[in-house]
Amino acid sequence: MRWAEHYLPELALAATFGGAAAINVVIFAFFGISPYSVIAWDIATLLAVSTYFTVRRAQRDPRPFLRELVLVGLVLAAISIFTGIGNGATDEGYTTPLYGNMMVHLVNPYWIQLTVPYTVHYGPFFSYRVVSTSFDTYLPLISFLQIPGAGIVGYELLGVAAWVGMVYLVRKDEFASLTLASPVVALLASNGFNDLPVLFLMTLSLRGWSGPKAKIIEYLTYGMKQFANAFWLVVYLAQRRWASALLVIGISVVWVLPFLLWPGEGGGVYCQALTLGWGPGCAGIRSGVRGVTDLWVHWNYYLWPVWIYALFRSGIDRWIAAARRAFARRREPEIPVPGA
Repeated sequence: MRWAEHYLPELALAATFGGAAAINVVIFAFFGISPYSVIAWDIATLLAVSTYFTVRRAQRDPRPFLRELVLVGLVLAAISIFTGIGNGATDEGYTTPLYGNMMVHLVNPYWIQLTVPYTVHYGPFFSYRVVSTSFDTYLPLISFLQIPGAGIVGYELLGVAAWVGMVYLVRKDEFASLTLASPVVALLASNGFNDLPVLFLMTLSLRGWSGPKAKIIEYLTYGMKQFANAFWLVVYLAQRRWASALLVIGISVVWVLPFLLWPGEGGGVYCQALTLGWGPGCAGIRSGVRGVTDLWVHWNYYLWPVWIYALFRSGIDRWIAAARRAFARRREPEIPVPGA
């Protein structure tokens, strides 16, 4: 076997990761912080699904390679957290714990705007000061997934721990483990995106625990991030489990009910987290929610379809194959019957 084919996984990962980093630095050097700089990381995240196929192509044993991937990811995450390089892609590591502290002190984070300054580093020589002003736009329980008093470093370490835990839970699934162990996912975790703890809990419910414990974890995720609610709802609707779908909606409402009933400020959670600023009556309320047109600039959003495909690849592939066959049958020309 040729050298290049044997090391195809390493070459592919190096090209993907290195290319995304280089593009990111070049865009920053010429244009400063720009929404376009994240496109490279979006693509790199989606390309995480190719890791499994490069390992198979190289005829490598996936188990030791998985251990190597996790080790590389941990090194990159540590460099990112403790040097700041490749970090600061989100304010969630700062704001998410602070929203929880606001709730503990009976301050409504859906009504009071939070201002947080932090620094973004692009390589060892470039840095940029950012001042984030935001309202809480997530569901309330996510803000209590934190290490109290640990600050931003603690939250980023929590994200990395969630990444490691998620990979461990799917370690027996070669495709899922190699996809989620990609270094780009480790870097995303080290930036402090609050998706990682939620995805770990969802993976724990689906691939870890079973029975009542798994259901309790699932119900808790209904109060964390709206993507989780949408995922569970779609799954149950696709399975025609109507009672479970209604339960998703019912428990979700329970988690936000105290904020809906907050005297004089109940419209905050309604506009910020439930209708994303587009609901009736939200025109006069300041909103931290962005428009639909710039959703593509959010690096963390791309992790969700990767996670879904990693865990449900076989079912999704069967559905795609069935859809292609049905489409092909519709396009087949009708053969006229003689004498008809």
